[in-house]
Amino acid sequence: MRRLTVPVILVLLLAALPATAGKIGFVDAEQAVAQVEEGKKKLAELQTWQAPFHARLDRLRGQVLALGDQLNAQRGSASPEALAELERRQIDAMREFEDARRDYERELETKKTQVLAEITSKIGAIGREYAKANDFDAVFLLGGQPMVYVAEPANLTSIVIEIYNKRYPVSGQ
Repeated sequence: MRRLTVPVILVLLLAALPATAGKIGFVDAEQAVAQVEEGKKKLAELQTWQAPFHARLDRLRGQVLALGDQLNAQRGSASPEALAELERRQIDAMREFEDARRDYERELETKKTQVLAEITSKIGAIGREYAKANDFDAVFLLGGQPMVYVAEPANLTSIVIEIYNKRYPVSGQ
């Protein structure tokens, strides 16, 4: 009898484990940043900030292409010295374009981090507060790990967005 009691107790305990696993939720921070009013405003400001960089890159790209066209047009008729000068100018233009592109990408990444860090921090705080207030055992960020399935009730993103917009209203709206 005693030998039978231990396995029965183990089976009952194992069967009860899923019931005590708790509530788990998920927040898509990237979606939340893009949809909260403050995030929309900051992303629009970031696009405005990017405009002069895009114009400069387009101008430099145009110079590289124009020099390439000029070089191709003069290949059969220009002197070797003139062709060498055009090639040197094209290489200089390509270097300037690539340097400007790399600088822009570095500045953009820094700017994105600065602009979005505060919003992301607020989203995380709201997610934590909501989880504690609603007895969640864990809340994970979507996108941080591959997900096969997330039940809609476990996705707290829209709730976090709603709370965020109420707590941090954007002035001028």
